[in-house]
Amino acid sequence: MTHNLTVTVDDELWTEMQKYTEIRWSAVMKEATKEKIKALKILEKFVKKTKMSESEIENFAIKLGKKVTNRR
Repeated sequence: MTHNLTVTVDDELWTEMQKYTEIRWSAVMKEATKEKIKALKILEKFVKKTKMSESEIENFAIKLGKKVTNRR
């Protein structure tokens, strides 16, 4: 079973997206969602086993998110 999701973007972003008509934006959104869920699952496992403070966990989550998505 599949489900539809509506995403609202502001005019500025929409204008930029329209410059790249060859891009399947729904596929980009789907992949970004998969990456985010992957990071969240890893974080959930980590949180269950850690003794870190909430702020330490938050900083770790930010670093993990960047690593999973290959951003700096």
